Amino acid sequence: MDTALKFKYLECLNRLQGKDYIAAVISFGAAPTIKGKKPSSLLAFSARRKNIFTLWHYYKEDICREFDLEYCELKNCAEISTVLFYRRKMLEKYLTNKNNIIFLNSLGYQEAVSLEEKLSLLKSRFAFACPHEVGIFLGFPVEDVKGFIDNKGKNYLLARYWKVYLNRQRAELLFKIYDQARVDAASAVIRYSQRT
Repeated sequence: MDTALKFKYLECLNRLQGKDYIAAVISFGAAPTIKGKKPSSLLAFSARRKNIFTLWHYYKEDICREFDLEYCELKNCAEISTVLFYRRKMLEKYLTNKNNIIFLNSLGYQEAVSLEEKLSLLKSRFAFACPHEVGIFLGFPVEDVKGFIDNKGKNYLLARYWKVYLNRQRAELLFKIYDQARVDAASAVIRYSQRT
Protein backbone atom coordinates (compact mmCIF):
# COMPACT_ATOMS: atom_id res chain seq x y z
CA MET A 1 0.00 0.00 0.00
CA ASP A 2 1.39 3.38 -0.90
CA THR A 3 2.31 5.77 1.91
CA ALA A 4 -0.32 8.39 1.09
CA LEU A 5 -3.17 5.86 1.25
CA LYS A 6 -1.78 4.39 4.46
CA PHE A 7 -1.64 7.80 6.18
CA LYS A 8 -5.15 8.69 4.96
CA TYR A 9 -6.46 5.35 6.25
CA LEU A 10 -4.83 5.88 9.67
CA GLU A 11 -6.13 9.44 9.85
CA CYS A 12 -9.68 8.28 9.09
CA LEU A 13 -9.38 5.28 11.41
CA ASN A 14 -8.39 7.52 14.33
CA ARG A 15 -11.56 9.58 13.87
CA LEU A 16 -13.78 6.52 14.25
CA GLN A 17 -15.19 5.38 17.58
CA GLY A 18 -16.81 2.29 19.06
CA LYS A 19 -18.14 -0.34 16.68
CA ASP A 20 -17.03 1.64 13.61
CA TYR A 21 -13.46 1.66 14.91
CA ILE A 22 -13.19 -2.07 15.70
CA ALA A 23 -14.95 -2.97 12.43
CA ALA A 24 -12.44 -0.85 10.47
CA VAL A 25 -9.50 -2.49 12.24
CA ILE A 26 -10.83 -5.97 11.49
CA SER A 27 -11.77 -5.11 7.90
CA PHE A 28 -8.17 -4.07 7.24
CA GLY A 29 -6.35 -6.71 9.30
CA ALA A 30 -8.46 -9.61 8.05
CA ALA A 31 -9.04 -8.21 4.54
CA PRO A 32 -7.55 -11.18 2.63
CA THR A 33 -9.82 -13.54 4.61
CA ILE A 34 -12.89 -11.33 4.26
CA LYS A 35 -12.28 -11.23 0.49
CA GLY A 36 -11.99 -15.05 0.41
CA LYS A 37 -8.32 -15.01 -0.64
CA LYS A 38 -6.89 -16.54 2.54
CA PRO A 39 -8.41 -19.14 4.91
CA SER A 40 -7.80 -17.15 8.07
CA SER A 41 -6.18 -14.10 9.63
CA LEU A 42 -4.76 -13.56 13.11
CA LEU A 43 -5.29 -10.28 14.97
CA ALA A 44 -4.49 -9.14 18.50
CA PHE A 45 -6.68 -6.66 20.37
CA SER A 46 -5.03 -4.74 23.18
CA ALA A 47 -6.51 -2.59 25.94
CA ARG A 48 -3.78 -0.03 25.25
CA ARG A 49 -5.07 1.27 21.89
CA LYS A 50 -8.51 2.94 22.11
CA ASN A 51 -9.39 0.04 24.39
CA ILE A 52 -9.89 -2.15 21.36
CA PHE A 53 -9.88 -5.14 23.73
CA THR A 54 -13.20 -4.04 25.24
CA LEU A 55 -14.62 -3.05 21.85
CA TRP A 56 -13.81 -6.52 20.50
CA HIS A 57 -15.58 -8.27 23.36
CA TYR A 58 -18.61 -6.01 23.09
CA TYR A 59 -19.10 -6.08 19.30
CA LYS A 60 -17.51 -9.36 18.18
CA GLU A 61 -20.72 -11.25 17.35
CA ASP A 62 -22.21 -8.40 15.31
CA ILE A 63 -19.01 -7.69 13.40
CA CYS A 64 -18.28 -11.33 12.56
CA ARG A 65 -21.85 -11.76 11.35
CA GLU A 66 -21.52 -8.63 9.17
CA PHE A 67 -18.23 -9.87 7.65
CA ASP A 68 -19.51 -13.46 7.40
CA LEU A 69 -16.53 -14.71 9.41
CA GLU A 70 -16.14 -17.20 12.20
CA TYR A 71 -13.60 -16.67 14.95
CA CYS A 72 -11.64 -18.51 17.59
CA GLU A 73 -10.11 -16.65 20.51
CA LEU A 74 -6.78 -18.41 20.75
CA LYS A 75 -5.61 -16.46 23.76
CA ASN A 76 -7.40 -14.19 26.21
CA CYS A 77 -5.43 -12.39 28.88
CA ALA A 78 -6.38 -9.44 31.07
CA GLU A 79 -5.50 -6.86 28.43
CA ILE A 80 -5.13 -8.68 25.11
CA SER A 81 -7.11 -11.09 22.94
CA THR A 82 -5.50 -13.02 20.09
CA VAL A 83 -8.20 -13.96 17.60
CA LEU A 84 -8.18 -16.19 14.52
CA PHE A 85 -10.79 -15.04 11.98
CA TYR A 86 -11.63 -17.68 9.41
CA ARG A 87 -13.84 -18.89 6.60
CA ARG A 88 -14.88 -22.38 7.65
CA LYS A 89 -15.00 -24.18 4.28
CA MET A 90 -11.78 -22.62 3.08
CA LEU A 91 -9.93 -23.44 6.32
CA GLU A 92 -11.26 -27.00 6.43
CA LYS A 93 -10.16 -27.55 2.84
CA TYR A 94 -6.68 -26.15 3.54
CA LEU A 95 -6.23 -28.23 6.70
CA THR A 96 -7.21 -31.42 4.86
CA ASN A 97 -4.54 -30.96 2.19
CA LYS A 98 -2.42 -34.14 2.32
CA ASN A 99 0.89 -32.39 3.10
CA ASN A 100 -0.73 -30.23 5.76
CA ILE A 101 -2.31 -33.28 7.41
CA ILE A 102 1.05 -35.07 7.51
CA PHE A 103 2.72 -32.02 9.04
CA LEU A 104 -0.03 -31.41 11.62
CA ASN A 105 -0.11 -35.10 12.54
CA SER A 106 3.65 -34.98 13.16
CA LEU A 107 2.87 -32.31 15.76
CA GLY A 108 0.17 -34.34 17.53
CA TYR A 109 -2.99 -33.39 15.62
CA GLN A 110 -3.84 -36.93 14.49
CA GLU A 111 -6.63 -37.25 17.09
CA ALA A 112 -8.07 -33.85 16.20
CA VAL A 113 -10.44 -34.75 13.38
CA SER A 114 -12.95 -31.90 13.22
CA LEU A 115 -12.08 -28.26 12.70
CA GLU A 116 -13.26 -27.52 16.24
CA GLU A 117 -10.90 -30.16 17.64
CA LYS A 118 -7.99 -28.77 15.64
CA LEU A 119 -8.75 -25.22 16.80
CA SER A 120 -9.10 -26.41 20.39
CA LEU A 121 -5.66 -28.05 20.26
CA LEU A 122 -4.14 -24.96 18.63
CA LYS A 123 -5.71 -22.81 21.35
CA SER A 124 -4.27 -25.03 24.11
CA ARG A 125 -0.80 -24.60 22.59
CA PHE A 126 -1.20 -20.82 22.49
CA ALA A 127 -1.30 -20.89 26.29
CA PHE A 128 2.49 -21.31 26.28
CA ALA A 129 3.67 -19.57 23.09
CA CYS A 130 2.69 -18.96 19.49
CA PRO A 131 3.06 -22.46 18.02
CA HIS A 132 4.67 -22.89 14.60
CA GLU A 133 1.71 -24.78 13.20
CA VAL A 134 -0.40 -21.63 13.33
CA GLY A 135 1.18 -20.91 9.95
CA ILE A 136 -0.74 -23.83 8.47
CA PHE A 137 -3.99 -22.48 9.90
CA LEU A 138 -3.15 -19.10 8.37
CA GLY A 139 -2.74 -20.64 4.92
CA PHE A 140 1.04 -20.43 4.70
CA PRO A 141 2.67 -23.08 2.50
CA VAL A 142 3.79 -26.04 4.60
CA GLU A 143 7.29 -25.91 3.10
CA ASP A 144 7.68 -22.34 4.39
CA VAL A 145 6.45 -23.31 7.86
CA LYS A 146 8.97 -26.18 7.88
CA GLY A 147 11.66 -23.86 6.50
CA PHE A 148 11.02 -21.39 9.32
CA ILE A 149 11.36 -24.15 11.91
CA ASP A 150 14.46 -25.70 10.33
CA ASN A 151 16.20 -22.33 9.83
CA LYS A 152 15.06 -20.87 13.16
CA GLY A 153 13.50 -17.94 11.29
CA LYS A 154 16.69 -17.08 9.36
CA ASN A 155 17.94 -17.62 5.77
CA TYR A 156 14.59 -16.80 4.15
CA LEU A 157 14.15 -15.60 0.55
CA LEU A 158 11.47 -13.04 1.30
CA ALA A 159 9.52 -11.82 4.34
CA ARG A 160 6.13 -10.13 4.23
CA TYR A 161 3.01 -11.89 5.43
CA TRP A 162 5.27 -14.81 6.32
CA LYS A 163 8.89 -15.82 5.77
CA VAL A 164 9.31 -17.54 2.42
CA TYR A 165 11.81 -20.40 2.03
CA LEU A 166 10.62 -21.94 -1.24
CA ASN A 167 8.72 -20.71 -4.29
CA ARG A 168 9.30 -16.98 -4.04
CA GLN A 169 7.22 -16.36 -7.19
CA ARG A 170 4.08 -17.95 -5.73
CA ALA A 171 4.52 -15.99 -2.50
CA GLU A 172 4.95 -12.68 -4.34
CA LEU A 173 1.73 -13.34 -6.25
CA LEU A 174 -0.16 -14.09 -3.04
CA PHE A 175 1.31 -11.03 -1.34
CA LYS A 176 0.01 -8.84 -4.18
CA ILE A 177 -3.46 -10.35 -3.79
CA TYR A 178 -3.39 -9.79 -0.02
CA ASP A 179 -2.09 -6.25 -0.48
CA GLN A 180 -4.93 -5.45 -2.89
CA ALA A 181 -7.48 -6.74 -0.37
CA ARG A 182 -6.00 -4.37 2.22
CA VAL A 183 -5.97 -1.45 -0.23
CA ASP A 184 -9.65 -2.11 -0.89
CA ALA A 185 -10.40 -2.28 2.83
CA ALA A 186 -8.46 0.94 3.57
CA SER A 187 -10.26 2.72 0.72
CA ALA A 188 -13.63 1.57 2.08
CA VAL A 189 -12.77 2.90 5.56
CA ILE A 190 -11.75 6.25 4.05
CA ARG A 191 -15.00 6.50 2.09
CA TYR A 192 -17.04 5.55 5.17
CA SER A 193 -15.33 8.08 7.44
CA GLN A 194 -15.89 10.85 4.91
CA ARG A 195 -19.64 10.14 4.94
CA THR A 196 -19.94 10.22 8.74
